[in-house]
Amino acid sequence: MTTPNGGGWYNSGPGPSYSNSNNSNGYGSSPNPPATPIVPGRPQQSSSTPTRLQPPPPPTNRYSNFEITIPVNRWPSSHSNSNTPNTPSTPSSSMDPPLTLISMAEGYFEAAHASGYKAALARGGGDAKAYYKLVATGLRALEAALQCRLQPRLEAMVRLRYAGILHEETENGDEAEDALNKGIMLAQRVMILPTNLSDRKLMRSQGNFTDIKYTMQHLLARIMLRTTPKASLKMLNSCIADSETLDMVHWTYSFRFLRCNILMEDSPLHDEQGAMTTLQKISSTAAARRDHGIYLLASLMETMISASSGADGIEAANRALARANSLQLESLQGMEQLGILRQMLDIMCSLMAGRYSESEVKVKVLHGMLDHSSKAQIWTPSGEFEILINPVRLGRPEERLRFKWLTKEDIFVLGYFISGLCKFQKNVEEVGRGEKYLQEGLRSIERLLKEDHTSMTSLVGAMNKSTWRQTLKCHVMLYHTFLLCVRTDWDGAIKGFNNLQQAFSVLPPQRSLLPTLITYLQAVISHGTNQLDQALELYKLVYTTVQSPDSEISIISKLNSIIILRPRDSRAAEHLMNAVEKPCASTKNYLMKAAYMAVKATERGELVKTKNYLSLALQLATQTTNQQLTFILLSFMCHRFFSGVVSEQAEKSARAALQNATRGRDSLWSLMGGEMFADCLARKGNEYEAMRQRDLNEEPRNAVVANLTRHMLPDEHASRGVGFHEVV
Repeated sequence: MTTPNGGGWYNSGPGPSYSNSNNSNGYGSSPNPPATPIVPGRPQQSSSTPTRLQPPPPPTNRYSNFEITIPVNRWPSSHSNSNTPNTPSTPSSSMDPPLTLISMAEGYFEAAHASGYKAALARGGGDAKAYYKLVATGLRALEAALQCRLQPRLEAMVRLRYAGILHEETENGDEAEDALNKGIMLAQRVMILPTNLSDRKLMRSQGNFTDIKYTMQHLLARIMLRTTPKASLKMLNSCIADSETLDMVHWTYSFRFLRCNILMEDSPLHDEQGAMTTLQKISSTAAARRDHGIYLLASLMETMISASSGADGIEAANRALARANSLQLESLQGMEQLGILRQMLDIMCSLMAGRYSESEVKVKVLHGMLDHSSKAQIWTPSGEFEILINPVRLGRPEERLRFKWLTKEDIFVLGYFISGLCKFQKNVEEVGRGEKYLQEGLRSIERLLKEDHTSMTSLVGAMNKSTWRQTLKCHVMLYHTFLLCVRTDWDGAIKGFNNLQQAFSVLPPQRSLLPTLITYLQAVISHGTNQLDQALELYKLVYTTVQSPDSEISIISKLNSIIILRPRDSRAAEHLMNAVEKPCASTKNYLMKAAYMAVKATERGELVKTKNYLSLALQLATQTTNQQLTFILLSFMCHRFFSGVVSEQAEKSARAALQNATRGRDSLWSLMGGEMFADCLARKGNEYEAMRQRDLNEEPRNAVVANLTRHMLPDEHASRGVGFHEVV
């Protein structure tokens, strides 16, 4: 009982944003439209222009999020008679001043983004100052270009780019809003110009302006979210209605994903049910149009939102996951990343319910998928992939949504982490396989954090990526230390906890469960090393500071407190027991039920009730493959029912307790099982075997005494004369 359910999965809602393409600058024929995030990490917004635009660093990381973009082929193409340059990174051959300024601006932005990761590591040093100087110079060049007389399309694109950089790199939200509002008004003026139906070129230009207008509104909604969130949501609802009227389904998807993201933000607008309703509308539209990728993505996002409420949301998560699993793999060609995400969520749902046997089978499938994806070379350096959307009418071109998820390296680290969690209960039995997975994950993260990144990325993007990786590193270290606690390697656990604190200290302040889990780990170590007063304080800190008193971390902290309080303050222990009874009875997590039954069985009460509780606890411990809880219960049963008894059954019970504890590499319970077995042999008159067993007990006895007296002064230790009965 040293850890709550295996692993945590942080949900995150979608929110369009720009992808970071090296070949995209916002003016050419292949812009990268908006995107929407999901996956480990709270929901964060992104931007929505033809280039990479992301907001300043939020309180929690967002690199782990998906980013969904609008169709590439909806953007205007470059024509030979257009004033839009094909390669804005180099001056136009005619040396047109506006195009030269735009090209210069893009050159400065590219130079800044080439040093983005280096500037992020500097955290305010000279590299960061040089980065911001390059960005500021590029913004001045765009401002100068806007003072020139530009063609409407080019002016709209420049305003979009200008506002996107302001939103991404600065806090000048008012200037960004002003630039976007002027650009939207310009697009609307062009769209309402009288047209001759035979003038197809003009009609095509107006269609392009519709996309540009929606892109600017998409970005404007995210900018307004910082200052006027209600107005942002109202504008977004209007955009959804307009896109539905115009039958521009790709924009309907994009705006609805953004709406879901806004509703999942930690803000006054937070509304999980509203986000679920929005996703269900996306699923309904996608199912009717046979847009399998969008349908799968919406279902997976529903799964994450449901799973974010813990084991109580597992049933709803499994229903959403069943809809995602209804799609055949053949329909996901080119979208293997979504298949990997689906498998990961399936595993996490099994872990959160305490069904470790299921998760072990599923993780083998995940390994095969990762190996195949590595050989198939489906990964891009930026983690981007595309989803095709069926045309609205026959003869119309397909639309494309571009997604930006995790890179191949990050996905493989997650694979190691999830594999380690799946082996949590069988780590000792399988000679530390769970620890090996987590150790390999740690080595991979260290390489990623130390490597010299040459990819083009903004300072904000680099900081988000680094923060997400550092946060994942802390989670891997956390569960690796829990595994050391399970096999009573307290020296290793203390060292691991100190390293974890050091890794966590470099993270920016964040509202997540991680600090609470670290506090719980510290309480477990204090409990295991005989600092019981400190352990009680830390357990109390955990269950009094979490948002929900019925959360799993709160329940397990109360159960551990009960064990300490029983010989000290039976009334306080009984009060906590009554507090956890109802949530433990209704929880869907079998591990939590097993822990509750074990604590309930060890309290003083009627013999019949004790037997019933022990039977249920053993059944659940076996079902969840919890080896540690199994040998604890076997030891208690031997002590409770066979103490002082001379019989074959008593000997078998003591031997079973000893063998299981020894197999679990638990020195404390190996000592207790060994002493009970030696006493049983002595009562039968087998003194030789009893003495032999007591000699074998010396090694675990020395380890237990050394551990439980590590915080005592030498004089105090000598005066107490700690022995077996005082230790256990």
